[in-house]
Amino acid sequence: MDSLIKQQAVALIIDEAAYLDHKQWDEWINLYTEDAIYWMPAWVDEYTTTSDPKREISLIYYGNRSGIEDRVFRIRTELSFATSPLPRTCHINTNFRVSENDAGEIVVHSSWVTHCYSLKTSREAFGVQEHHLRKTEDGLKICFRKITLHNDMVDTVLDVYNL
Repeated sequence: MDSLIKQQAVALIIDEAAYLDHKQWDEWINLYTEDAIYWMPAWVDEYTTTSDPKREISLIYYGNRSGIEDRVFRIRTELSFATSPLPRTCHINTNFRVSENDAGEIVVHSSWVTHCYSLKTSREAFGVQEHHLRKTEDGLKICFRKITLHNDMVDTVLDVYNL
């Protein structure tokens, strides 16, 4: 795989984190294709997550970009009382491994930590993630994101900006 494509793929993941930290919602949404899947599976047991978001429970599942757009609409308009006030966040992504799948998508596996501060309390969420990126006329776009939350016992609401 071309090293420039690898650099662009990693840069896109880093940009995604920065857009979330700075609440640049339009820029964040525009990283996703119209048919993008955004998924955080639930844990079945200590070592196994759910594998089918259409048949099993998920912590978060949007089957296309319109679900992501709706979530951002609720955050922006304060129709989501659970997200008020919005926390300050700091996303950290690392351990990037970039490859290409049989469909020609760029696949990026990485580790992540998000530090959140709200209502005089600091919290962390962490885990691993898998992004599938598609080459478009506008550059690379996210067509699939799977987030595996490793500290799945959390004492607060989880939302797109926490991950």
